[in-house]
Amino acid sequence: MVAQLLRLRVDLLAGEVRGGARRSVAVVVGSLLGLAAALFVAGELLALRSAPVEVARSIAVPVGTFVSVAFTLVPLVVGRSDQLDPRRFAVFGIDRRRLAVGLGLAGLVGVPVVAAAIVAVGQVGAWSRSGGTAVLAVVAGLLGVATCALLVRVGCAVGAVFVGRQRSRDAGWLAALVIVVLGLPVVSLLLRSDWLDPASAELSRAADVAGWTPWGAAWAVPADVASGRVAEGVLKLVLALVVVALLAWAWWALVGRALEAADGRTATRRYRGLGWFDRLGSTPVGAVAARALTYWARDPRYRTSYLVLVFVPIVVLPLGVAGVPWHWTALVPLPLMAVIAGFLPHNDVSYDNTAVWLHVASGAPGWSDRLGRLVPVLVVGLPLVVAGAAVSAALFGDPTAFPVLTGVAAGALLAGLGLSSVVSVLLPYPTVRPGDHPFQQPQAAGSTAAVAQTTMIVGILVSLVPALWLAVLTAVDGPAPWAVATLVVGIAVGAVLLVVGVVVGGRLFDRHGPDLLAAAQRN
Repeated sequence: MVAQLLRLRVDLLAGEVRGGARRSVAVVVGSLLGLAAALFVAGELLALRSAPVEVARSIAVPVGTFVSVAFTLVPLVVGRSDQLDPRRFAVFGIDRRRLAVGLGLAGLVGVPVVAAAIVAVGQVGAWSRSGGTAVLAVVAGLLGVATCALLVRVGCAVGAVFVGRQRSRDAGWLAALVIVVLGLPVVSLLLRSDWLDPASAELSRAADVAGWTPWGAAWAVPADVASGRVAEGVLKLVLALVVVALLAWAWWALVGRALEAADGRTATRRYRGLGWFDRLGSTPVGAVAARALTYWARDPRYRTSYLVLVFVPIVVLPLGVAGVPWHWTALVPLPLMAVIAGFLPHNDVSYDNTAVWLHVASGAPGWSDRLGRLVPVLVVGLPLVVAGAAVSAALFGDPTAFPVLTGVAAGALLAGLGLSSVVSVLLPYPTVRPGDHPFQQPQAAGSTAAVAQTTMIVGILVSLVPALWLAVLTAVDGPAPWAVATLVVGIAVGAVLLVVGVVVGGRLFDRHGPDLLAAAQRN
């Protein structure tokens, strides 16, 4: 069976070349470019054999880690088109062990894994400075290639099962988008002249961090032993073995699921009552809040909005690697997440599409619509601000950071929601229609979106000036009495803007109801 799957893999690869002329050229050119890049990297790694150990370590470990990370991210996106998806073999009656082993070995045949093996050979050459490090380099190279191969299998299987579904695929693309957006300021940081020096402290620190990750542990083993960190090298060897074992177990579990579970089975749900509409009563505010809570929980467009918050803490990693003290990086994510959370409802009316006529035709006061739409963000955001401030203060190592972070983050959240209540009425712009792809661009476009988003960001930042100034005084002059003042002023300014936004936005909603209906028709 293994031999048959290997032959099938070879035939599939040959079929890629025997396709249409354009596809064949693309496959051949892409494969040659990938192999050429791998050969170039391997050659550069081989040249490190004569370099100082610390210099070689600061380059080789991040390079190997980057290769493993690429083998993690790419399969999640292309998993839907995986030719070795175990679900394709579920109808042939192949037992689990033979299918898992056969597909795993067949996955080794391909340009990506061959490229990883070439890079691993370069790593072996870089650390062949003595018999012991050479043996460790061979073992580490095999573990690195095994990790990459298993990451491809597991990533493609997960991508085929989950990313192939509409909602989760949107979340996957959102994750990639967030990483790119957060990476833009990081690129400018990494391109500093210090990073271009192989002997710089930044690259050495990057190697230290990367070596303790699941992606870089195998590549760091010979580097640590060669540089005298024998204990760390042994621990990372154990970590690399554990990573390979866990990936093998995940692959085994995914194959078993593919053979035992029928994909695409329609799921049925039974509901009792009216959900949030029963819990929040029949008042105008309660009805709008129930509708908003339902949308925020079930609508993929809202999910792709608030899932941004999950990836915001990624920003601390490049800051820490770049030299910012790790305890200071703990103060960054929470205010940034609060700003984003306050920004999210700024175009909430357009998400209703033509259904906004219910709010206009019901005759309910506009302030009830404005307040009801904010309930989901308030009931989730405020507790998370307090919890996040406590965690950040603990990581920072100073309890006085708790009131400072709470004041700044709560002020940003409340002020953003108040501004959203006004902006979503005055500056609604076309957005994704219900049921469409969350990243599908609307047919109509203009400057309204840019004006609305700029107004929101500038408004939130301006509202934070008093709290941020007091936070700076807390850091410079000491916590008393500035820490408590930051808490009070931040919440007070945010609460005032929230109330004013709801009141003014409600009046504008009453006045511009027909305009909102017309805007919804253009959406």
